[in-house]
Amino acid sequence: MAHTAHSTRSAGFGFSRFLGEIFDNIRLSFARQRAYTQTFNQLDALSDHELNDIGLGRSDIRDIARDTAARV
Repeated sequence: MAHTAHSTRSAGFGFSRFLGEIFDNIRLSFARQRAYTQTFNQLDALSDHELNDIGLGRSDIRDIARDTAARV
């Protein structure tokens, strides 16, 4: 019969890693929200003429901000 040793130490590291991943996901969520908000506000501040000059319309702003946030 095989004997297996259980280490509480590895479980502790697993929990630390788990908490680290949670905090990383929270930071990523905040970074994505910040990127979305910044992009949206910058594009929304442009006039319709300026948006048209770069080939965009007001209806494109949300999509572009969402795509930018997804790339963070």
